[in-house]
Amino acid sequence: MRFKIVTLIICCCCTFTALAQTNYAVKGIVSDTTTNVKMDQATISVLDARDSILQKFTYADKGAFNISNLKPGKFLIMVNYPDYADFVESFTLDASKPVYNFGNIKMILQSKLLNEVIIKAKVVAIKIKGDTTEFNAAAYATQKNAKVEDLLKQLQGMKINQSGVIIFQGEPVTKILVDGEEFFSDDPGLVSKTVRADMVSKVQVYDQKSDQAKLTGIEDGVKVKTINIVLREDKRKGVFGKVDGGYGTDDYYTGQMMFNKFDPKKKIAAYGNIGNTGNVGLSGDNNSKYGAGYSRGNYGGNGLPFARDGGAHYDNKWNNDKQSINANYKIGALTTEGSSNTMTQNNLPDNFNKTTSNKSFRRYSFNQNLDADFTSKLDSTSDLSASVYGSIDPGTSDNKTQSFTLRGNGVLLNDNDVSSIGSNNYKYMIASANYTKRFKKKGRSISLNTRGSSSQFRSDNYMKSDLKYYNGMGELDSVNSIDQYKPTASNSNSVSAGFSYNETLFKSISLSASYNFSQSIGTNSQLSFDKSTDRYDKLDSVFSNNFKVKTITNFYNLRIGYTTTKVNLNIGTGISDADSEQKDQLASADLNRRFTNWRPNARFTYQLSKAAAITLNYNGNTTQPNDYQLQPLRQNTDPLNITLGNPMLKPSFNNSFSFNYRLYQPTLDRGINFNANYGRNINTIVYNRVTDSSGVSTSQWSNLTSKQPTDWKVNTEFYGHATKLNFILSLNFEVDGRNSFNYVNGQLNESKSIDYSPYVSIWANTATYSYNFNIGPKYYLNSSSLQQINNNRHGFFTDLGFSTKLPYNFFISAEMNYQYTAKNKVFNQDFSRVLLKSSIGKTFLKEENLKITISGNDLLNQNTGFSRYGSIDSFTETRNTTIRRYFMFSVTWDFAKFGKSLQPQQ
Repeated sequence: MRFKIVTLIICCCCTFTALAQTNYAVKGIVSDTTTNVKMDQATISVLDARDSILQKFTYADKGAFNISNLKPGKFLIMVNYPDYADFVESFTLDASKPVYNFGNIKMILQSKLLNEVIIKAKVVAIKIKGDTTEFNAAAYATQKNAKVEDLLKQLQGMKINQSGVIIFQGEPVTKILVDGEEFFSDDPGLVSKTVRADMVSKVQVYDQKSDQAKLTGIEDGVKVKTINIVLREDKRKGVFGKVDGGYGTDDYYTGQMMFNKFDPKKKIAAYGNIGNTGNVGLSGDNNSKYGAGYSRGNYGGNGLPFARDGGAHYDNKWNNDKQSINANYKIGALTTEGSSNTMTQNNLPDNFNKTTSNKSFRRYSFNQNLDADFTSKLDSTSDLSASVYGSIDPGTSDNKTQSFTLRGNGVLLNDNDVSSIGSNNYKYMIASANYTKRFKKKGRSISLNTRGSSSQFRSDNYMKSDLKYYNGMGELDSVNSIDQYKPTASNSNSVSAGFSYNETLFKSISLSASYNFSQSIGTNSQLSFDKSTDRYDKLDSVFSNNFKVKTITNFYNLRIGYTTTKVNLNIGTGISDADSEQKDQLASADLNRRFTNWRPNARFTYQLSKAAAITLNYNGNTTQPNDYQLQPLRQNTDPLNITLGNPMLKPSFNNSFSFNYRLYQPTLDRGINFNANYGRNINTIVYNRVTDSSGVSTSQWSNLTSKQPTDWKVNTEFYGHATKLNFILSLNFEVDGRNSFNYVNGQLNESKSIDYSPYVSIWANTATYSYNFNIGPKYYLNSSSLQQINNNRHGFFTDLGFSTKLPYNFFISAEMNYQYTAKNKVFNQDFSRVLLKSSIGKTFLKEENLKITISGNDLLNQNTGFSRYGSIDSFTETRNTTIRRYFMFSVTWDFAKFGKSLQPQQ
């Protein structure tokens, strides 16, 4: 056996030696055709001549380049440089000519070209221009009427996970622009699911600077991973959209309309939705599964929803693009009703109580919001911007809960019937303006800003409770009944103003300083009235309050930055002092507090190479207690869980550290992502819970000085393109842990948890088919120092999905999710679930823009809305009413009026 291993190693070494004997390479010099100046940092890419797939790339060093370690074959070389026409030429490497020397490559300014240069070669798929990766959409085939999302899935280094998050080279994309402009508030999911793939000329991916850095010209280290969808010239003027509708079993239905009108300078869009399948919001695909929910997050898969929403978008540029406006309006209503069953173990010193509750609910929410941004380039050195946002959110709720609690020995402790019905209305508005002036010296600028906001909240709730207590023998001991009317009213108004100054001290060193002043005045009234005979007119002062709070805050910030081609370092600190005057208008008592908040921060990025970088980040943050935690208010909205404020609370301070290493090799389409985070909280605010013998818990906030809670997380991903099998393989390992504290009946309780989540992912996307597969175990370690019994558990999951185009314009798709959670010492039942859905359909008409689909949701009817988790002093298991099995017939019509598409379609 040992001899075979040695022989194998020798053979491998000989193989590598033989491969290394011939080093295939290409070299040359890049220069300007007129001045003959060598062009430093020009991008040189080598692509496969058959399919234009990127093989290797480099940057010219003072004009010279040398790309080695190539394989023999036929290639294309592409050289690009800003403002110059691309140079593209074919070449061959073989045993007779292992090194190809292009000599002096002459680049021509685009402005000097009299006619468009036509290169008779295959369309080049990828260009790398400095820090921007640019994909040519014409190099990727898509189906007719495909959306941008279908195009993005095919791009190297790009993937879209099951939650719809777009990820490029391991980093999530947080913004998608259309021709450099925000579209419906730059919601990535909305843009990718709305804009058609055949409208796209290029997809540009880059790290966008912060708004402040763009205005001042000084790097502040803040980057936002951004995709810019560049439309084709013949697609920048026209109309497009879609109409679809479906009806299914059990009266499930859905409908959607989207209309867009684009001009080179102006975009107008409108949409509308209605349905009860959980797909609420224009980009809300599968909210019932992922919990992304309605546009304001009101639906997370709990209950049966009925959603109606719509919106409009308008943006325009004028006066040679010096002025622009971008506005959005959204309106939506969501009705949700259902029921839930929850089992909770509340831990006590050397004991526990178990509570089982059954809840029925009906909620209605209505939302309108409007936002608008105006920008004006006053001249070449100054800019003015203004924005406004307003929302109105009325709603109603009707909840009924029946619960009972058992002692640790199984004897009944209490039971409670609670019902509440009410209405609420929330109004909010904010407006801001910013002026920036840049001086002749590069990096020197001054900015002025101002902002004002106003909010109002009103609610009227009626609450009834019949709480019964039982003695140690399980016999009825006493009854506590509540029948109250609880009106709430709060108002808050604030104004702020400030300035910032930016200066370049040296070539690589910059300084920023800012000051802001703000004042806020607010009132908060929460009253409780007992019922006399037929009216609620007896004030319950124990559970009532009426506060007025005035806060004046001064903010001071200082930052110094160091930037080179490889290094970006920013160190800063922010200090604020807040004076708060709080008046209890019922008790005629005053509480004046002063807080000093410190916010140090540092960010370091080092570019190891063009393909790899590391980032270190530190943030310190002082968190002052909020009004709810400070106000000495007793609440009895949940008679078994009463919360008290603590006017003597002090601020807490959190230290947060993060490390990121990213490596991506575009020539091989593979990479490594490593992320680590660690946080520690000093003087943290915790709650002190006292649970009496009848099961009533009274909690009050307090500062913890003897212990410091921590949290940490490590994530590692290795991924790469299996070229011969044409799929992406990703190996992932996640582990995160935390320890937290609170007091229970006078004893300090420490909760510890560690979650392990290794998994493997495989996916592939082409114009005619796509598939994905994820599989992995899960391990959870969860314990409380108050209990000998832990909540450790293990589980397993797998996801599988595919879609493919069939002959005669048929198509089929399916998704499967399997989840398993084993029983443990707290919960004595295993849980397993298979969610399966599929669809089959056919497209019609010449452009295949009419589609008929038959789909099935939760085919095995196993979706029970299950969740199991542990908190600081309790373990909980919940089952909710949710959308289950149904079948639906739907029709979709896509319409468009544009010029001829240049993108290949299949």
